[in-house]
Amino acid sequence: MGKNSSQRVSPFLSAIYAVVAFLLEVGLLFAAALAAIAFIDLPTIPAILVVVIPLLVVWAIFFSPKAVVKLRLRTRLLLIYIIYLVGAYVLWLSVDHSFYDQSQIWAIAMLALTAISAILVIATGGYVVPHDRTKKPPKQAPSRASSGAPKGRRAAR
Repeated sequence: MGKNSSQRVSPFLSAIYAVVAFLLEVGLLFAAALAAIAFIDLPTIPAILVVVIPLLVVWAIFFSPKAVVKLRLRTRLLLIYIIYLVGAYVLWLSVDHSFYDQSQIWAIAMLALTAISAILVIATGGYVVPHDRTKKPPKQAPSRASSGAPKGRRAAR
């Protein structure tokens, strides 16, 4: 489990983070589906689709590892953890609202997984998160020679 020059954390920690992140994403979808069943006055399947499909689209555009819109790592992680905490709270409310005989173990499990994920990110300095860390080359200013602009004293007139 040593680190080589291209990897800053052990594969074991990366695998644990990947499993925890997957469970949190599935838990988020589960919380959204339960909230749709509990709080939206539509039949079950349309209520779930109305909530879950926009959530999937937003997640794919902004928060997935291969997102179309690239956010800074800190911004992305902060927003993801806020979404996880809101998902745990929504799960707590929806189970409490509709399913009286169920326990709150799912919301507590989601909070615990969020804490484990945050601890892994903080302990590794964020290197456990799949994120593009390549340096972007600086933009070159257009040179006058290639633009055809006049040069020398005549350029000042």
